[in-house]
Amino acid sequence: MKRFVMLSLLSMCLFAPRAVHAQFDDVRDTHRTLQLATSGSLILTAALGTINAMNQPTLFSEGRCAEGRPIFGEYGCHGFGPLHGLFALLTIVLYTSTEALEFSRFDWPGRDRHGDGFTALSYVHLIGMMIQPIGGLIAAVPEIVGASRTGALPKVLRTLHLVTGVAIAGAFVVTTAIEL
Repeated sequence: MKRFVMLSLLSMCLFAPRAVHAQFDDVRDTHRTLQLATSGSLILTAALGTINAMNQPTLFSEGRCAEGRPIFGEYGCHGFGPLHGLFALLTIVLYTSTEALEFSRFDWPGRDRHGDGFTALSYVHLIGMMIQPIGGLIAAVPEIVGASRTGALPKVLRTLHLVTGVAIAGAFVVTTAIEL
């Protein structure tokens, strides 16, 4: 009986750390996969949003739809916003999954590992992802706050949404590249 107990304890001491490291490696692989998927989704959503903003009125111009030469034709004027919105929803789900895993398993946002620049970029994408959907929804449907579709508010919000979207995508991609 003593030999069995001793053998069991010895085997636990020898093999348990490997199992813990293997589990940690699996979580790291999952996190890396989520980071890459989120980066790709952010880039695609930002590209679609840029095309949508080029077609619609912003502070930069009245948009290509108003000029009569929209990107992707009539679809670019009336059907492209929902496509951007669908990819934005996918991006939000991927981003939330990525950051939830990072919050629960690792020291977010990589404190004591990557420096102050990394931390600042992490907060840029975290705070940006909190406010970005609100600005996008109000820019697309300004009536929910009592504004007109032809007024200044949608132009301003669309412009801010574009700039912050590019900043968020850039910040997340850079932090992902640093962590890889």
